[in-house]
Amino acid sequence: MSGWSAPSTRTRSFGRWGETFSDDVVAAAMIDRLVHHAEVPTLTGDSYRTRQRRELLAKENRAHHG
Repeated sequence: MSGWSAPSTRTRSFGRWGETFSDDVVAAAMIDRLVHHAEVPTLTGDSYRTRQRRELLAKENRAHHG
């Protein structure tokens, strides 16, 4: 859609969506519609991207100081 954008909420817990939309009631209604009859997994730990970035930085640090 041209001229339309959605705020990024993918890295925020549902409890913080009100901050993104500046309205807890609207955020709660959106979450209710999105997860109705859905299973919502809670992921823990680093993403592959985060882990790879940390490993790359450690490798570069060892190369410069090792």
